Amino acid sequence: EPVPPPAPANGPFADPLAIEMPADCVVGGLRDLPGRWFQKAADKPFDFGYPTFEGSCTKGFRRANWSEDDNDLSDGTGQHTWSDGTRFYMRDHYVFDAPNGVYEIAYVNVVCLLPDGSLAGVSGAFDTDRGASFTSVSGYRFEPRDRGASGLSLVGEINPDNFMLAYNLAVDGTHAYVAGPAGLHVIDVSDPAHPTRVGHIPGGFNDVKIVRAGGKVVAYVAPQGGDRTAIIDVTNPSAPVFAGNIGEYSHSVFTTTTPPRVYLGNYTSSIPVYDVSLPLSPVRIANIPVGGTPDIGIHDIHIQGNRVYANKTTDGVFALDVSTGMTTPQALGNLDTAYSHASWAGVAGGRQILIHGDEGMTPDGGAFLRVIDADRTSPTFMTEIGRYQSRPEIGIHNILLDGDRAYIAYYQDGVRVVDLSDPTQPREIGRYNLWDPETAGGGAFESTFGLTLVGDLLYVADSLRGIVILRVEI
Repeated sequence: EPVPPPAPANGPFADPLAIEMPADCVVGGLRDLPGRWFQKAADKPFDFGYPTFEGSCTKGFRRANWSEDDNDLSDGTGQHTWSDGTRFYMRDHYVFDAPNGVYEIAYVNVVCLLPDGSLAGVSGAFDTDRGASFTSVSGYRFEPRDRGASGLSLVGEINPDNFMLAYNLAVDGTHAYVAGPAGLHVIDVSDPAHPTRVGHIPGGFNDVKIVRAGGKVVAYVAPQGGDRTAIIDVTNPSAPVFAGNIGEYSHSVFTTTTPPRVYLGNYTSSIPVYDVSLPLSPVRIANIPVGGTPDIGIHDIHIQGNRVYANKTTDGVFALDVSTGMTTPQALGNLDTAYSHASWAGVAGGRQILIHGDEGMTPDGGAFLRVIDADRTSPTFMTEIGRYQSRPEIGIHNILLDGDRAYIAYYQDGVRVVDLSDPTQPREIGRYNLWDPETAGGGAFESTFGLTLVGDLLYVADSLRGIVILRVEI
């Protein structure tokens, strides 16, 4: 048991022993803490992670990938860890000048081990306006679900300069366009075993879609943060040119080719639509209103003909018919889900379906690929008829449907391929693990983010490995 180091001198949550912990914390129990855990806060669907803890008799206990303690607040930030062998404490502390005086923000996480070997504790947050709030946390040991691959094989991968952290990608011809926090990367994939970066636009981007129209090839790129949607001319892929902005923010982008249009998912309760027949000069032609709770926003969109599916986060997924006009859509139905993140419409097993991906930890246990009846003539229209789950601890990011198969970007569980020849009985038939527990930081949203299928090649955007190209062998 280490000798406890000095506690923080001041600020919120400064006393590690003043934070109320479970009564049955095992004294000296942190000797069993080292290793990787799944840890989540109660009743908060997006407050979870997969931390690794380290420990030694000389240094005490630390969370891996956590920078060294920094208690000098001269730069406005401080970090502190502390342990007495029973409880482990870590605090982030921020102090800066605001118009009404000094403003403070702090986050604290304190854990111990219980007699059954599980982890428990408290997560706290403080800011000057709202004061302190606490929630209980729990956890248990976490390892990869399985090793290796089945039905998918590695063809090639690239992560130039080890900074191409990929969130999403689009493939057009012999080039892949990869969006991430270090910009838009243009990758020549004419030889998929040896992909090569040929162009780059700096910035921070979340999503990308490609449109060919008016003699141009243009990438529409959703920004990170509150900036506007970028227009990047990639007619010459080796010399991409920033060509301006659509005058609205987007988190996700959906495009159609006939006619050429761009739809924006921008966390409002409506969907801006742009005519991109002249792709460097988008023209706003509509703003599709979506029902439900007015102040709950839309994360993603899928268009199938005149059918619009809107993933309205905590309000669920909504189906609309715009055949009579995009400004006056007909509401067809909706399915309430804990967090509607992404969807994809198509036909599988001879049925019109919508596959739907949760992202956070849902009340009934983790995230699911939900199979929804999308046949408007069916008595079960817009209800769930089947579901698949890799395991309860992990959320789903993006998905796609190709024939009777769903391809899922399942964060720490990599790519999962699910057979939907009977949509009511989804069945996993392939997998490829990308997440490496030895090097991963352990954030909630990490590893496999996006994918697109071209022939028998599956192009995967991974936040740790860059772009990974897999061959489908099933």
